[in-house]
Amino acid sequence: MQDNSHRHNEKALSSERLAAAGNVASEVAHELNTPLGGILIYSHLLLEDMPEGHEHRENIIKIVKLANRCKIIVKSLLDFAHTETLSLKKTQVNHVLKSTVYFMEGHVLLKNIRISYELDPDLPEIVVDENKLEQLFVNFIINAGEAMNNSGAIVLRSRPAPDGNGVIVQFSDTGCGISEKHLNRIFEPFFTTKERGKGTGLGLSICHGIVKLHGGNIEVDSVVGEGTTFTLFLSNPPKGTV
Repeated sequence: MQDNSHRHNEKALSSERLAAAGNVASEVAHELNTPLGGILIYSHLLLEDMPEGHEHRENIIKIVKLANRCKIIVKSLLDFAHTETLSLKKTQVNHVLKSTVYFMEGHVLLKNIRISYELDPDLPEIVVDENKLEQLFVNFIINAGEAMNNSGAIVLRSRPAPDGNGVIVQFSDTGCGISEKHLNRIFEPFFTTKERGKGTGLGLSICHGIVKLHGGNIEVDSVVGEGTTFTLFLSNPPKGTV
């Protein structure tokens, strides 16, 4: 009983931290957007007035590239903060899964990776934001691809939730797995085990935010050297809220 209470307190504290981090992320992103926009505008103006071969042209191009990199990070911060309004409608999750994989077929991370499906053909439709669901699935597929270093397999599964009010989606990979000491931190913003400059550490935080925004939750099972399975529980919103 005491152990259950301890886990409940840890989950509550983790949710509070993520909510607080989301608020900070949103404020920081909005504060950075204006000066970054100015840097890009004035850099482009300088490039327009600077002839090819000018000694400083390459430096200005580097400024533009780095500023655009910062814009991508700011966009990730806003996605993590999930401040925008959801556009909810009845959606067939199997269709979104397949269309997401089709959309990503040419991605370099998936070049030598086998993707298979174990989808329930009678999966019920659920009320979700389809664009957010696509973003969620893209993040999990990219995360799996990176964990396998261009070689391995991903299995996508779906089935109805036991209570009949939602669906369960799983992403299983044969990658490097996640060590036990990192499992409790993988949804923290800016936490990453990748090399410096290889990622923002926001991908799984964004996934966590999207799932929570839909009233669902995520579970993780992982074995180092064997692979990882992320299980998503997506529920219909309460009646009268859509």
